[in-house]
Amino acid sequence: METKIAAEAENLPQEIRVLAAIGYLPMLFFLPLILRPKDRFCRFHGTQSAILLVALTICWVVIYILDFLLGRVLGNVILLGFIFKISAWLIHYLAGTAVSVLYLLLIIYCFIQAAAGQLWRVPLLGDYAQRLHIWSE
Repeated sequence: METKIAAEAENLPQEIRVLAAIGYLPMLFFLPLILRPKDRFCRFHGTQSAILLVALTICWVVIYILDFLLGRVLGNVILLGFIFKISAWLIHYLAGTAVSVLYLLLIIYCFIQAAAGQLWRVPLLGDYAQRLHIWSE
């Protein structure tokens, strides 16, 4: 199935490739899904962009929960609270920055691949979308 889509992707018109690439801009993943619902290339990239955005949101929710638990709840413990507050700060800023930079790099790379007419799947997340059969017929 994927080889059939890859063969079709090589001969795509410029407007479909641009539309699929625009779908990687944050919060615009729905454009290729709405404007070209029957085009498999647009569905693939729109769905992958949506899954990337959901993964980013889940990562940030986990970071905020850990920050709250370590910094606000356990941070008030006498003598050990300082250690929990430092670890909360490290998780929030270091892990949060790493997650955001990774998301930005993936979005840029996927944008370029979609504009070039390539079907590049994000490791783990692209496989997840394929297993869900969201973009396949």
